[in-house]
Amino acid sequence: MEPAALKKMRTKQIAISNLLAAITMVVFFMLIQISDIRFTHFFLCLGIFMLLQSIYGFIKKGSTKSFIPIFEQIAIYEKGKLGEEWEKEKRMDNIWKMILSGLMFFQSFSFQDVTNPVFDTSPIFLLFLLIMALAIINISMLFRFRKIDRSTEGDLTGYTKESNIIGIALGFLAVIIIFIFIVIFVLP
Repeated sequence: MEPAALKKMRTKQIAISNLLAAITMVVFFMLIQISDIRFTHFFLCLGIFMLLQSIYGFIKKGSTKSFIPIFEQIAIYEKGKLGEEWEKEKRMDNIWKMILSGLMFFQSFSFQDVTNPVFDTSPIFLLFLLIMALAIINISMLFRFRKIDRSTEGDLTGYTKESNIIGIALGFLAVIIIFIFIVIFVLP
């Protein structure tokens, strides 16, 4: 793919991904502020949503079809570039979604006996979570673009394993940053 077309495609991907993530989070934050969502119900709905995504991913298998045309174009490009690693990556993505779904079901069960079962958080904390989520999404996309776009198919052997390790490390870093933010700004 030509560098100019690739740059345009990646720019659209970043813009649409950020827009979708921001809209989803803002709608979610508004729902939290408007209604009294119980922790149990929140985690149960999140678990069901992730489980359905995982099942759909397993059914879809190697298909590059998407509701959003730019994502379909990206999937075709990355499937051609990654080869067999693309299939491994999609399979691991669905496995991670299933594991996270199980954790959400466990959380739902765990929060049944909480004394204050209503999901009540401060707007500052929600804004911080929005900024953190967008930062993580963008950083991970930029690393992915750099690795995939600058490589040939032979260079990408083991990419799935490497990206999972980096993802786990970034996840732990995000948890530590969020924990520090909670201790410093939310708890006092």
